[in-house]
Amino acid sequence: MPKVIIHDAIDEAGVDLLKSRADLDICEVARDDDDTLRREIADADGLILRYLPLRAEMLEASTRLKVIARHGVGCDNIDLAVATARKIPVATVGDANAVTVAELTLYFMLAASKKARHYDESVRRGEFLVREAADHLELYGRTVLIIGFGRIGRRVAARCRAFEMRVECCDPYIPQMEIIDAGCTPVADFAEALPRADYVNVHVPLNDETRHLIDRAALARMKPGAILANAARGPIVDGAALHEALQSGHLAGAGLDVFDEEPPRLDDPLLSHPATVLMPHMGGSSRGAFIRMATRCAQNVLDALDGKLDSSFVFNTEALD
Repeated sequence: MPKVIIHDAIDEAGVDLLKSRADLDICEVARDDDDTLRREIADADGLILRYLPLRAEMLEASTRLKVIARHGVGCDNIDLAVATARKIPVATVGDANAVTVAELTLYFMLAASKKARHYDESVRRGEFLVREAADHLELYGRTVLIIGFGRIGRRVAARCRAFEMRVECCDPYIPQMEIIDAGCTPVADFAEALPRADYVNVHVPLNDETRHLIDRAALARMKPGAILANAARGPIVDGAALHEALQSGHLAGAGLDVFDEEPPRLDDPLLSHPATVLMPHMGGSSRGAFIRMATRCAQNVLDALDGKLDSSFVFNTEALD
């Protein structure tokens, strides 16, 4: 009987889908229980994994693993080289949480522009006349640079256009006509576009190419008073350099769902800076998204066991050869 491991809890909708198959042995392994995972993965056929790391030693302990179903869209917590070498496809949830992350990005843009933290706290302190400052910003007529025009970036672009913004997009890995057809302007080099962007949104995976993509030099090139939003992965942005850019007043604000270290240290200066809007890496974690992600993970496992895994969900397609 095929065995499927659920490492860390997923929504019951996904568990129910797996349980609808009487021919499966479902094994739930608690978060951080490495001993049980190492023991159970030895003869497991499928693994559903959330954000915990899956190191090479775990993969090498498996003897018949046919799929890793990632409860998310990134794979930086999995040793992809080992998984691929062992012909284990890593399947993600596709666009199951794309809308959720796109909405969070717009929230960051709006909250930072409207100085939501400052004005909310002022009203609660009885400082109503703070309204006379009228120093918050409009999205209307502004320019946004979207780095990465994938499932999330496309949705962010559509929502920015609804706010009547000028939308520039940089993604050299897709046909540029896709950006034009979406009513946006393609940009070949994101660094060249930074000085004219009022907002910069990051929607790329974390890899060797994108680690500290937004570094001190990139931040210095950004337009004075610009706002940065990162709902992708923390190390894409140099956190220390971002704090410097905020502290100096070069940037007006930043919205961060992700951090270099998670959870961030309590003494991380970005946590106490008044121009930051923060979330605990839950951009893709709405109730609806949890249901969609859990059911997609379960379906990916079932499809892999049945020999019909949709390659469009597979991150390392070479493992399918």
